[in-house]
Amino acid sequence: MLTLRQECRIAIRIAGIRLRGQIAYPASFWMQIFSSFVIHAAEILALLAMFNRFNDMGEWTLGEVAFLHGISMTAFSIGDTIAVGLDSVPSQIREGEFDRVLIRPLSSWIQTLVSEVSLRHLGQCAQGVVILGFALSWTDIQWTLQKALFMPVIIATGVALFIALFTLVAILSFWTVNSIEVVNAFTYGGSDLAQFPLHIFDRWMRNLFLFVIPGGFTAYYPALYILGKDDPLGMTDTFRFLGPLVTAGFCLVVAWGWNQGIRHYRSTGS
Repeated sequence: MLTLRQECRIAIRIAGIRLRGQIAYPASFWMQIFSSFVIHAAEILALLAMFNRFNDMGEWTLGEVAFLHGISMTAFSIGDTIAVGLDSVPSQIREGEFDRVLIRPLSSWIQTLVSEVSLRHLGQCAQGVVILGFALSWTDIQWTLQKALFMPVIIATGVALFIALFTLVAILSFWTVNSIEVVNAFTYGGSDLAQFPLHIFDRWMRNLFLFVIPGGFTAYYPALYILGKDDPLGMTDTFRFLGPLVTAGFCLVVAWGWNQGIRHYRSTGS
């Protein structure tokens, strides 16, 4: 059996091979990144148009909402870049090709993760960083060392959450390979929801994205801390720092679900 360190080294080498293959065609590579940047620019134009009509959104200014946009877009694009290989799990299961994954010594999850590595989402990542930069210049944040150190933790927590959500999509493929679009509402939809203040949504949606899919803990509450804003929902200040802990717990549940999916797998037709 390979150790975790050995598996990670092999995974990095495989991912490196995939990346070098994409960079070998620089024109296609830059066109994909540019097209991703342009496509997601529409979201920013919609946000600017909205604030051109209204002065605030739930008492949040343009800069503060843009801060949420920057965090969510950056974390989602990195997570999508890392986890894009998981999209191949449904087709592998339908065609019985997942058997080859199980007979190799490398972890099945790591294998599917690095089966495809795409850099096209870096366009969205670049856009998220740019928006985050503008947001920081539009808001009067009282920076401290703790806040500065917490920023990369926020991004890393968001990346981990989105990778877990993409894994959840793959897990459902072991039971139903044609209905995973429902879960996409929580991956792509969760990314969109995290770009806006959580308190403007209905109570049932707030509870869903706090206590079932912990997106609110990875964007909204950390943003309250960085921006120095009060919580309209009246939760304790502890909520602002629970993101890493809650996300770690969610990832453990998803890891358990992956193992259950592997046990359920019975080759083609499972």
